[in-house]
Amino acid sequence: MEYKKLGNTAIKVSPFVMGCWSVGGDYFGSIEDTNSIRCIKTYLEHGINTFDTAEVYGMGRAEKVLGEALKGTDRESVVVFSKVWPLHYGKKEMEEACDQSLKRLGMDYLDVYFLHYPPQAGTSMELAMESINELKRKGKIRSIGVSNFTLDMLKEASAYGTVDVIQPCYNLLWRYIDKDILPYCVKENIGVIPYSTLAQGLLTGRFTKDTQITGGRAKAALFQPGVYEECLEVTDALIELGKKYDHSATQICINWLVKNPNLTAPIVGGANAEHALDNLKALDFIMEQEDYKKIDEISSAFCEKMPEYQLFFDTKVKGE
Repeated sequence: MEYKKLGNTAIKVSPFVMGCWSVGGDYFGSIEDTNSIRCIKTYLEHGINTFDTAEVYGMGRAEKVLGEALKGTDRESVVVFSKVWPLHYGKKEMEEACDQSLKRLGMDYLDVYFLHYPPQAGTSMELAMESINELKRKGKIRSIGVSNFTLDMLKEASAYGTVDVIQPCYNLLWRYIDKDILPYCVKENIGVIPYSTLAQGLLTGRFTKDTQITGGRAKAALFQPGVYEECLEVTDALIELGKKYDHSATQICINWLVKNPNLTAPIVGGANAEHALDNLKALDFIMEQEDYKKIDEISSAFCEKMPEYQLFFDTKVKGE
């Protein structure tokens, strides 16, 4: 398995990163910790050495479960990301939050610590970056990341310290960063670890026009009537292409992202060992170049019709 250098750091990440949001058991619904642990261990056994979590995923539950699954593993053999919530961007609050994350994980440092969202009213970018830089100086984190930042926010944060990696939303139905963030990160050699790479399941082929949309997805932009049906047309194209390679829409989608030279490694989830093994199959084939291009064209045509939503999780449009 090939491992990729994360931006300008010395950190080597696996072709994709296991995302642990679902491990928290809140946004995506109930999940058994034993299944999550088997999923994590299965990924690890097959060479996926990089894991992404956050303090708010299940209010610490995801970090605790990840720590349990990695117990006894050589710390230097795995790469662990976590994220701090904006309410904790003050110096004292961020150090306490980081210490709690490390305690739940059973570790003494994080490979990357992300500012989960831009600073909120009452907290400046300068303070947030001063706080996270202090953790780096103390050795509690090895590198700094930002998540859900615009290009202007990324540049502002970079004025107060080195930002090693960005974690944006990016998938075949959501490609806003192609316009600005991605070219900038390539130029500056900033790592790009995209989340929601399967559009919260929309690109897997398991949703149909008759699927009842529940939970957090019901508020997300891509699951709204009118848009949702057009999303399924993109997925149908992946399903059809998958027949050529004897792989699922999920595997075609992950493969396309892994082979994208502008991305460091996409985040891929999993609820159990079977999901992990299924997702790993995305790494065992290479499509013909014309098929990568075909997917890009179908995806681009869809994305060009989309309003410029602010976030994946609601329907607010920029400028409104």
